[in-house]
Amino acid sequence: MSMTSNFNTLFPTLNTITAEGDIRTSAADFKVIEHHEVDFTESGEHLWFKIEKTHSNTAWVATQLASACKVPARQVGFAGMKDRHAITQQWFSVQLPKISDIALIKDKLPDEITILEHHWHQSKIKTGQLKFNEFILVIRNVTGDQAAIEENIALVKQRGVPNYFGPQRFGNDLNNIQQAKDWFADKIRVNNKKLRGILISTARSHIFNLILAHRIEHDLWQQVIPGDILQLDQSHSWFPASDATETELTERIAAFDIHLTAALWGEDEVQSSEQCAELETSIAATLPEYQSGFIKHRVKQDRRAMRVYPNELQHQWQDNALHLSFKLQPGAYATSVLREVIQTRD
Repeated sequence: MSMTSNFNTLFPTLNTITAEGDIRTSAADFKVIEHHEVDFTESGEHLWFKIEKTHSNTAWVATQLASACKVPARQVGFAGMKDRHAITQQWFSVQLPKISDIALIKDKLPDEITILEHHWHQSKIKTGQLKFNEFILVIRNVTGDQAAIEENIALVKQRGVPNYFGPQRFGNDLNNIQQAKDWFADKIRVNNKKLRGILISTARSHIFNLILAHRIEHDLWQQVIPGDILQLDQSHSWFPASDATETELTERIAAFDIHLTAALWGEDEVQSSEQCAELETSIAATLPEYQSGFIKHRVKQDRRAMRVYPNELQHQWQDNALHLSFKLQPGAYATSVLREVIQTRD
């Protein structure tokens, strides 16, 4: 069973998906553009680069920049990881480069990396420091009912999509899940700090996705239950459902002003209460291997919205190819939108 089919079995879609198509036939069929709201000081010790990369992962680009600027890798920052099998535009910052001549830096970079802009700034780019990601996608060789695809796109516009962590969070064939369990149980050693972070994120994402899947399957995805926690749209601020009337919550959820949340699990007590806490705790309890790891690595409880809305979702057909474009807030996955429209072969 492939990673995608495994993932789809564990974490079902909201919409009924019947049509299929090919994604990433070429890098140009999957474009991601990072947008931010930074007012550059044009002075300071950090040189920011807007980079276009093709068939390259973010970490590799960071090492190439560090080498070209003759600095340690830790002095290179970026807002988030971007797809390898794609054309992506994203921002990097380099602290105190020994080479500040842009022509020299460009000469030292591989052909897969192009500098589009550069600015001096007073601080390093931080993880998640971006306003939104823009996706421009082409799904080719579409087979199935186009009317069903159109209906799914209309449903996405009407109610958003489940904010699942995407398949890439779990590694090839979801192997990160077993690796996280083995590491937490001291069956394997993981010395690499970056891999440790990935495995902790895998464990939390697994529990979150299972809670979200349960609420979809039981028609509780946008239905408030006692003890729920609501999150303000485009914000990390949240509040208990008991702070508002049922009518107010219903209206604000329908307007995409607030979203129901699910737990990002940790060592401490879950922030939800009553029925919501019981549901979340019972699902986390099915994966007891994770709890020892959360305690050992001092991982704290947090919340994540269960729904995300793809802004400016547009589509058009060219022969049997579907062209899709939309914008997503940081931390949301394009795959979460795609899989609610059409089943893709990657």
